[in-house]
Amino acid sequence: MFGKKGQGTTEYLIILAIIIVIALVVVGVMGWFPGLSAGITESQSKAYWQSTSPVGILEYSISGADANFILRNTSTKKVTVTSITLDGTDLGVPSTAIAAGADQNTSGTPPSCTSGDSYNYDVVITYNTTGGLSGAKVTGNKPLVGTCS
Repeated sequence: MFGKKGQGTTEYLIILAIIIVIALVVVGVMGWFPGLSAGITESQSKAYWQSTSPVGILEYSISGADANFILRNTSTKKVTVTSITLDGTDLGVPSTAIAAGADQNTSGTPPSCTSGDSYNYDVVITYNTTGGLSGAKVTGNKPLVGTCS
């Protein structure tokens, strides 16, 4: 009877440890830890980039030769997009003026992309506004995800 004083405490600690491990596995599967969960899907990427402000990417397609974008100005001022970079590579897009609330097509030369391969690019859009900002940047919190066409 005297030799089993700590047995209840030890059993309690073991059960608590098992519960914590199970909770960590569940949290990891649900995506709370970025390293344990998968990246975002193409539809999540599209939804994110359509909602960025003041310049959003409504649609995009990237092939080995071209990167095509439909950009939307969500601000109340005219915006001129001066550059778009994917993973630090400037696409060489022409200066593209977009009226307030309007959409505009633009294209450039993407980084290497093989047809059928998936891509995951960090995007930075540099722009100027009429009578305001010069060299401002939209730096996405989520990558541009898709399949090379």
